[in-house]
Amino acid sequence: MTDEDVWAETVKGVKRIQTNLHVEKIEPPKEIEFRQNKEVTVTFEVLKSGKSVGIDDFSQMDGTLAKRFKREEFKIEAVLDLHGTTEKDAFGRVCDFIKGAYEARKRCVLIVTGKGIDDTLFSGKGVLRKSVPGWLSHSEISPLILAFKHPSEAKGGAGALYIMLRKRDK
Repeated sequence: MTDEDVWAETVKGVKRIQTNLHVEKIEPPKEIEFRQNKEVTVTFEVLKSGKSVGIDDFSQMDGTLAKRFKREEFKIEAVLDLHGTTEKDAFGRVCDFIKGAYEARKRCVLIVTGKGIDDTLFSGKGVLRKSVPGWLSHSEISPLILAFKHPSEAKGGAGALYIMLRKRDK
């Protein structure tokens, strides 16, 4: 018996399955033109989510990304040090820093607030350490932030914030 005879005997009762081999061509989304004088920094998808993030809130990240972020596996691409800054000046600097990092397509940034010395309840020390996490939920910059947390002591501990920014398209 030859190989062709063996093959013919093997496939004797087999029927061919009908398949649809052609796939409809998928059109990419059309580019939207914006007015020249209007600068758009945030994509619609980011604004549509409308969720502001709180400290240690990883609900907007998938499991693997959240684990890597919690372990601080992402390289810090930019740092803002607020030591010696007044609360009034610090707010503007934080907003500008987050927007600038997002525009520069940075993913992981660090804001150093300092721990402050809070010996008594009403001493007023550590003001930035307490205020900056609330500022990150501000409507102007919260759509740009995916998650944030206090880093390990080696990176600043309670006197810093480790921030993961959303990816910027194009």
